[in-house]
Amino acid sequence: MGWQDRIKPAAYTSPSGVRLEFQYENVSKRVDKHTTAFQFPDAPGTFVQSLGRSGRQFPLRFMISGDNYDLEANTFDAMLSEDGIGVLEHPVYGVFDVVPFGRVERIDELKTRGNQAIFNVTFYETNRLVFPLQTESASELLQASIAAYTESAPVEFEETLETSSTIEEVSLRDRYQAVKDQVKKGLQAVADVEATVQSVFDTVNDSIDDAIQVFISDPLALAFQTSILVQTPARSVALITARLEAYGGMLVSLTTNGTTYTPTTDSQAPNSFRSDDMLASNLLVGSALAVLNAEFETKTDALAAADVLLGLLDEFTVWRDGNLSALAIVDTGSVYQQVINVISTAAGFLVEISFSLKQERSVILVAPMTPIELEARFYRTIDENLDFLINSNAFVGEELLEVPIGRSVVYYA
Repeated sequence: MGWQDRIKPAAYTSPSGVRLEFQYENVSKRVDKHTTAFQFPDAPGTFVQSLGRSGRQFPLRFMISGDNYDLEANTFDAMLSEDGIGVLEHPVYGVFDVVPFGRVERIDELKTRGNQAIFNVTFYETNRLVFPLQTESASELLQASIAAYTESAPVEFEETLETSSTIEEVSLRDRYQAVKDQVKKGLQAVADVEATVQSVFDTVNDSIDDAIQVFISDPLALAFQTSILVQTPARSVALITARLEAYGGMLVSLTTNGTTYTPTTDSQAPNSFRSDDMLASNLLVGSALAVLNAEFETKTDALAAADVLLGLLDEFTVWRDGNLSALAIVDTGSVYQQVINVISTAAGFLVEISFSLKQERSVILVAPMTPIELEARFYRTIDENLDFLINSNAFVGEELLEVPIGRSVVYYA
């Protein structure tokens, strides 16, 4: 029996149980390995940490053809729009639980291939148990995880500092003041969008500045005030993209510029790291709080925000692990685990709401159409979704009057 005999029919079964076979072109799959490389200045080589893999991704270009191709293509179109988990019977790689991921593109070449529809879809293997979605709602779990972190982080901060000498107090005060001012400056623009948020943000900052001498000898109060300061702009009405960019930019700046500390004979370096760690973890929690207080229009936007949060967590983890190793700090990891819980729960929250949001779809125009005609066709409205259609496709110039034949147009359904 040759390899041709081992190829099986290709089919997709939707969450509602409808099964449809399809023809296909060349196939492929990809998977991301969860790995991190660590370089140590006092040892040759590289240590690579492997923590598993992502789900498999199956990009497929397939065809529906025949006299009734249009009816079958419409059925398949509806199947791909269903919320939930479907089953992909791949002709080469096997059977997998999947979700159509990202853009779904359909092409009807009525002039050159009038009895065929072509679909470009990436099916993403999914694990039903990754995020905590079974009991309470994800939003309630996220609120609880943020509250748990905010309660525990100040206690750990106080317990891990050592400020028995004047030089250690001065060093910690100067480091904290500099980084706090940097974070405040980076978040100011999103806080300024809403007057009440701006007022709280500036008031807490002034309170910290006025009492910095006292706070250094009272780390519990310092950390509590810091949590309020850093998390407040997350509640602003600024666009979620602006809020995530502000929090993410400050976290990357802090972890990139806050290079690995060099051990000292006293506690100055560990204290500075603990100060940075506390501010950085609050930036992560603030980004999670931002998505909890945001409205997402499309499935693509919600899943993109989840990717941002998980990427920031990876950035933070690499920086934190490097400093713990360099300073030979034995860390319980209890608060760090709470940070992981906040971000994973936030990602779960975004996955949960994404199933109720519009999914991006794409068509290639076979005839020129005006934006108003496109809106009427895709959204069944006049003017209500016109600006959204124009912005999501970046129509400019003559396209604002007439979109030409052959142009790829995205819409959300």
